[in-house]
Amino acid sequence: MLLRASGDREEKKFNLHSITNSAVLSGVEHGELLRELTEATVLSQWEDLQEIRERACKILGHQTLADILTVASGFNGITRVADSTGIPLDKTTAETTFDLRKTTGIENFNYSNKSNRYDIETDSLTL
Repeated sequence: MLLRASGDREEKKFNLHSITNSAVLSGVEHGELLRELTEATVLSQWEDLQEIRERACKILGHQTLADILTVASGFNGITRVADSTGIPLDKTTAETTFDLRKTTGIENFNYSNKSNRYDIETDSLTL
């Protein structure tokens, strides 16, 4: 949602389909490099990640790279805490992000959807 809003503010168009489709360019400056960082991290490709970080540092600078990795880690942690404690998406956010979540296919990553796919009971997991 913030990507879309910041694009509006700067009169730039970002392709939100790029979030779940690596073949689509996002329109974000250095987006391909950011995707490489993300994918290497998620896939635990530590040797690749070291090379990508070194390349990113030369392109973006040390402080910018540190800021990017810090923000990404923070968001990941916040999401994990919310997921693990069963905090649902609030009504306003759910309503205002409906189109965004549908467009990007991000609902495929919804934990209740995953639970249904893998036949896992989630009711007993919520606090």
